[in-house]
Amino acid sequence: MSSWVTAYEADQWAHYELGLLLIAVFILLIWLLVCRLKAQGFLRWSLAIVSCVTLMGLCLTSRVDALQISSLLTMGKNIEVLNGEYRYGEYHFPHSSRYGIDFREIHIGERILKLYHSGYLKHSRCYRDFYNSNQFSDNIELRLYIYWYEYELIHKSARVRLKTPCILKIEQRNIG
Repeated sequence: MSSWVTAYEADQWAHYELGLLLIAVFILLIWLLVCRLKAQGFLRWSLAIVSCVTLMGLCLTSRVDALQISSLLTMGKNIEVLNGEYRYGEYHFPHSSRYGIDFREIHIGERILKLYHSGYLKHSRCYRDFYNSNQFSDNIELRLYIYWYEYELIHKSARVRLKTPCILKIEQRNIG
């Protein structure tokens, strides 16, 4: 008997970002403890506060993005499910792509998915296990839950409309 096992879900990213935010708060608390033991100058205080506020701001912004992606999965609207055998495709460089954009080709069953460079994504973490690394073995059966964003790009005075996939959930066939 085989069943589907979740390999990635957008909600996992939200937990990761919450962990980063808690680490930033922990660092600030340690700095406050050090300052109680030994007086620090204005410049050191300013540097510590600016660093922590920047880190927490980045974490909060990223967490809001993560929760938006997670809510798309919960709502279930405009989500396409791709199902089939996974095969890793070629990585194309800008000079060989049609509009000067980096992309990878991923084959899921009969479908070919173009995963563009993360600079063209609404949320940079949408690809997760596909773009940065290839953590799935060849010929494994995957099921992807994808939300499609449309993105307009101007290339050599031509307006190009890209449909960029945002992978909200990845499941793999567990044979056992």
